[in-house]
Amino acid sequence: MSKTPNKQSLLGKTLARKKTAQKRKPQRPVATELNTKTKNDTNQKSKSKKGLFISLAVVAVIILAFPKPTLLTYKKLGMVSESVYWPGLFGKGATLIDSNLHPTYDSSRNSLYLCSDLQKPESCQKYQVIADNGLFSAIGSYF
Repeated sequence: MSKTPNKQSLLGKTLARKKTAQKRKPQRPVATELNTKTKNDTNQKSKSKKGLFISLAVVAVIILAFPKPTLLTYKKLGMVSESVYWPGLFGKGATLIDSNLHPTYDSSRNSLYLCSDLQKPESCQKYQVIADNGLFSAIGSYF
């Protein structure tokens, strides 16, 4: 059979060396390493709890600050109707979901004024509000 060629260096012949794999023993973590790992774990847990708390606080502020729709039941001349009323931000931009009229809701007098043109007060119609149901009724009216 054939011989395996020897590796040569620039200065002359050298013997081929076999590389032996050294067995490494698994190193046990030192007590200081364990302490740093537990500290990192507690830091990560506290950071995740802090982030969760902050996100829940933001969601709560959004829910409280923004207006919520209500289901209004109103009537005029014996005709009863239900509509979802969205009050808008700070009283501006109030809408009835199923109407193109401009609503103005007076909760102290239980009156709803629907206007076709806000500039002309004679275009408004006054309706008596029978029931002012909450958010869940407004959501339930869609299903």
